Amino acid sequence: MRNLRRRSIEKKGKISIMSILFMFIGVYFVTTFIDQQISINRYNSQIEMYKEDIANKEALTTYYDEQQASVETDEYIEQVARDNLGLVKPYEKIFVDVNK
Repeated sequence: MRNLRRRSIEKKGKISIMSILFMFIGVYFVTTFIDQQISINRYNSQIEMYKEDIANKEALTTYYDEQQASVETDEYIEQVARDNLGLVKPYEKIFVDVNK
């Protein structure tokens, strides 16, 4: 009788140790899964941010390419000479508004 009780107690002890072990393993996998999901979400948001940054840089590059093409024209050079440098063509009359 005593051997029977001892065996059943030992089996119960083994089952509880196995149950605790499986519980810890399960908790470990769940926490690891949650941590990986958080990391994946963070990396996806960084990827989206970088994609937007690349699109902005490409638009800026396109704008600068267009500006460079327009800078090389005679009309642009003439406009800059008139506006910024105050130059005029020969025999051109300039009127100054005194009220300004």
